[in-house]
Order: sequence, then C-alpha cells, then structure tokens
Amino acid sequence: MKWRLFAILLIIGLALYLAWTFFSQREAAVLSILLYRNGDADGFLKELNTASAKFFFSKKLRVLMAIDAYMMKNDDEALAKQFEKADAYRLRAADRLLVLQKELTWHVGRNEIDLAKKDFEEMSKIYDHDLSKKQKKTHEEMMREADYTNAIHIEKDGKYAHELMDRAKNIKDDIPCGVTYYKAAQSYYLKGDKKQCQLALEKAEPKLRKTSYHDLIQKMLDTKNYDQILSMKI
Repeated sequence: MKWRLFAILLIIGLALYLAWTFFSQREAAVLSILLYRNGDADGFLKELNTASAKFFFSKKLRVLMAIDAYMMKNDDEALAKQFEKADAYRLRAADRLLVLQKELTWHVGRNEIDLAKKDFEEMSKIYDHDLSKKQKKTHEEMMREADYTNAIHIEKDGKYAHELMDRAKNIKDDIPCGVTYYKAAQSYYLKGDKKQCQLALEKAEPKLRKTSYHDLIQKMLDTKNYDQILSMKI
C-alpha cells in the first residue's frame, strides 16, 4: 500500500516537473523570438513582465534578461538602473561574466573607454581564474565576442574582419547575424578595405532592418561614406 502511494506521488511529481519544464521552455522561446528574431524590444519587456514570465523566471534573472532589450532600445537611463541592480546581486562567476560583457558593450557605446578596459580586464580575469574547464567551454563564445569588441573599439584593430564575416554566414537569427556582419564591416573599415566594408554592410542591412541601427546603415550605403561606422557600438 505504501509503495503504491509512493508510486502515485512519484508519477504526479514527474508529471508536474515535465509540465513545468515544457511551459518554462515555451516562455523562454517566446521571449527569444520577440527579441532576437523580431527585434521587438518593447514586446519582449512587456512579456517579461507578465505573470507567466514572473512565475518561471526569478526577479534576478529577469533583471539580467532585460538588459539586452534596453541595449537594443539604446535606453541609457534604463540600462544604468539595470546594471546597478545587477551589480547589487551576488552572482555566480559565469553570470557576472555575462553582465560584464554587456557592460563592456554599453561603456564602449558611451565612449567610456577606460571603464570598458576595466570591464574587459575583469572578464579576462574571471574567465582565466574563476571558471571550471566546462564553464570555460560554455562561455568561450562570449569571451570571443568580448575580444571582438575590445579589438574594434578599444584597440582600433580590424584583425578579426575575415573571422567575423565567416561567423555571420552560419548564424540563423536575423539580429545576431546582422550584428556580426556589422562588426565585420567595422573591422574592414579599420583595415582600410572599403570594398569589403561595403559588402559586409550590404549583408547586415536586411538583417537589421527592424532595429534602430538601420537608418545609419542605409545612410552609409547610400552615400558610400563609412566614416560614421564606428559611432555605432553594437
């Protein structure tokens, strides 16, 4: 009798766990599509504030998730508040690395190069000394993105131009793909290769059509003047 009750409770528990997993993954997919495929930052933030998102994601996690949306909106005031909240949390090394990567991009965008350098140095320190081998493998791509930002906006070096162009070809979602092509264009500009810079911008343009970046991209393509390309830090 006791074993039968235990089996019933086990089945109920498993069913609840599977249901929770299914619906949490569905909510995560909805959020991902809104922001990274549709470029709908406002829709993402609205969904993030729904009862469903609050049920599946902790307040701390929602603070971290909102950062990307505010970055897409170029909302410096909101970003300052989000980073302040994030900095107040005791985060695991991997989560702190994620926040620093976003802060690096933000500080670069505000031309706060000294702060950006500190962000990159702290990221490198955490990655080299505080992560396990498995975590390093997981966050290898994140550090690579930080390397790109550091090279383009801090070192003013286009050394990753060809690598970025190749990476963009294999990215399926429009926004990340367009951003990578744009970084390739910036890198080619730094190398003095205007032909490849234009080609990369032409590939970035349709991918970023729904974003705040598009007007400047279209202006540069129309005028064939790329001198403003580094003004956009993405």
